[in-house]
Amino acid sequence: MTKDELVFITDTKQSLEFSYNGKNYSLTYDKDDNHEYIVFGQTYQGEKFKSFGEFFNNAKIESSFLKEMLDVIKI
Repeated sequence: MTKDELVFITDTKQSLEFSYNGKNYSLTYDKDDNHEYIVFGQTYQGEKFKSFGEFFNNAKIESSFLKEMLDVIKI
């Protein structure tokens, strides 16, 4: 996956699931009265991010940043 593909997926609010080292990860979305969130992490353990920038710069797969591991995600 490329950064542009990830931007498109989040801009169009598409869900994404993949496995890495036997662990399942998911990209979903949530909202409350004040904000919409990108939710990413191991399935059912996702962390909420308020923006794509925050998500892209802080999301992790195991101990590595997602932005450094985009090539392991197959869409």
